[in-house]
Amino acid sequence: MRIVSFIGQKGGVGKSTLARVLAVAAARQKHKVLIGDFDLEQLTCVEWSALRMRHGIEPEIEARAFKSLKKLRKTVSGYDLVVVDTRGLADELTEDVSQESDVVFLPTGTSLDDLRPTLALARRLAKTRSVSNKIVLVLSKTGRSQRLIEQAESMIFDAGFDMLNAVWPERDGFQLDLDAGRAGSESSNPHLRLTALDIEQAFLKLAMGT
Repeated sequence: MRIVSFIGQKGGVGKSTLARVLAVAAARQKHKVLIGDFDLEQLTCVEWSALRMRHGIEPEIEARAFKSLKKLRKTVSGYDLVVVDTRGLADELTEDVSQESDVVFLPTGTSLDDLRPTLALARRLAKTRSVSNKIVLVLSKTGRSQRLIEQAESMIFDAGFDMLNAVWPERDGFQLDLDAGRAGSESSNPHLRLTALDIEQAFLKLAMGT
């Protein structure tokens, strides 16, 4: 069973969105997937999974709330992939999850307001030897400025961290799909489906270790 976590130092960078995008991509590849939702105040992924079920969207993706990694380890078995969506503010649980994960994704926007705290968290996590080689930053909710994307990529490269070789753009259509219980390449818009496929393939390569 592979465990992949999405963590962050602040909210609003697309952490829960990307957790659902990966879960959908893996499930569409016939992997048995569970989303572990550790944000007990928001429960974004749990509510999205319930909405998906009400709308009869296939494949079904299970999402459960967890308050501890110990509980997840004790009760979860039989899945190919567990996608962990942590709370918006990094804490001790975030570090525990990172150590148990096969890959640790840190989504960030291109602004310094997003990059600085994300890189600070990455540096903190990297001090633990068992986590340092698992960290992958993901440019998320990017605008249409290639210059801003390149500046963010340069800043991440200079900091010495790996980066996903695809970005997640800010598009209204993606949010509308999430609100309807869908994600990523399940979009009703053919252009958005193609856009989502790039990041889904990049996620799957790392998440499933292929």
